Amino acid sequence: MLVSMKSHSTELQAFVKLLLAHQTALRAYIVSLMPGSDDVEDVLQDANIIIWEKMSNFQEGTNFRAWIFSIARNSVKAQFRDNKRFLSPSVDAELIQAIDEIWHQRESRDLSFRQRALDRCLEELKQKHRDLIRVRYTKGTNLEIYAQQIGRPADSLRTTLSRVRAKLRSCVKGRIAMEGGAV
Repeated sequence: MLVSMKSHSTELQAFVKLLLAHQTALRAYIVSLMPGSDDVEDVLQDANIIIWEKMSNFQEGTNFRAWIFSIARNSVKAQFRDNKRFLSPSVDAELIQAIDEIWHQRESRDLSFRQRALDRCLEELKQKHRDLIRVRYTKGTNLEIYAQQIGRPADSLRTTLSRVRAKLRSCVKGRIAMEGGAV
């Protein structure tokens, strides 16, 4: 029972980190759906409560951002409904759909830009560091087993991994800044 409580705690921490990492984008999305509204903070709070309540519905490996944006979109609709601010149901639906399309296009462009930067930065790494990244981020691969296979202590690999991730992060930010993208 202690193991499952610990793994639940780890999952909860991961979810909280993911949610916190997306707060700025979530707020910006809500602002884009409600420009000039005084209700943005209330809707953000409502959306966060619903996200928290529906945490167990999120499927790991799916698009977290899309999931929370759909919850935010529904929170915005509820706020409009509560305040009776709908222009008309069809105009409101079209407006929200148009804003959604713009966000998804931008997100897709930003992600592909970041992916290209990451790919180039990965190419610059030494082969052993690329292997370490691959092992760590390939589903079902265990860092401890890999450490045994290559004859290194797992703690040493974790330290190396931390350094490699920092190097990648810096490289990606640098490439994006150089090429004029959003960091």
